[in-house]
Amino acid sequence: MKTFMEFWAQLLANVETFAADKWSELKIDAVEDSKKFLTEVKDDVQRWISLLAQGHLTHEDLLWLIKGKRDLAELLFLKQKGLAKPDLDKFFEGLLEIIISTVFKMII
Repeated sequence: MKTFMEFWAQLLANVETFAADKWSELKIDAVEDSKKFLTEVKDDVQRWISLLAQGHLTHEDLLWLIKGKRDLAELLFLKQKGLAKPDLDKFFEGLLEIIISTVFKMII
């Protein structure tokens, strides 16, 4: 199991790759919105990963908890660029996939 700081650094790198690959025309805004969201949920994610590693949470629990933070993902920069709600939802779902896949690659 990696440390949380190693996980966090990898997660930020994965988010930048995701933004470049899937949202290239909006990469800078996508990365900024992602980092803002991740910063807001960092303490919760750290606690949840610890609980997951201890066997107190399941994969589904973690996904549900992170999805529950959706309201914190204002995605202001992307909204200013005129992205419609379906596109914002698609972006957030991709961000969730990045978080979950990084957790399972590095922590579990």
